[in-house]
Amino acid sequence: MRNYQRKKINEYSMPHNLYMQIQYKIRDYDRLKREYLDILHSSPDPHEIYSKAAFKGSPTESKAIKLSCIDNSLKGIDQAIIEVRGIYSSITYEEFDPIKAYWSYDYYNYIHKRKNMDDIGPSRRTWNNYKTMFSKIIAQNLKLF
Repeated sequence: MRNYQRKKINEYSMPHNLYMQIQYKIRDYDRLKREYLDILHSSPDPHEIYSKAAFKGSPTESKAIKLSCIDNSLKGIDQAIIEVRGIYSSITYEEFDPIKAYWSYDYYNYIHKRKNMDDIGPSRRTWNNYKTMFSKIIAQNLKLF
């Protein structure tokens, strides 16, 4: 899939490098959720407790720092999901998943409500604009832009 970002300057424009960082954060969203829960519910390895390496730093502190970083990313993306669902609530069905719509034009087209039988739905340009808008909202929530 090509990483398309409009060249025309508009309210959602951002540097390409930042756009790619956000795209990878979105791609990594499910793994971040799993990792957050794994760290939150894990217990220390019994071998680490008694090894000398365990005394070089505080495992609880390192866990807390890692959880904080992951939590910031998840909160930024979750807040963007809520905001986009609000923006699109009148033109999409209730089960609209902004992340799934970000990755699939077919899903984005399918989830839009139709006005009549002849309505073919949003174009790819509209979808690309949606992706840019969603990325910009995430970047703002993460204070990257």
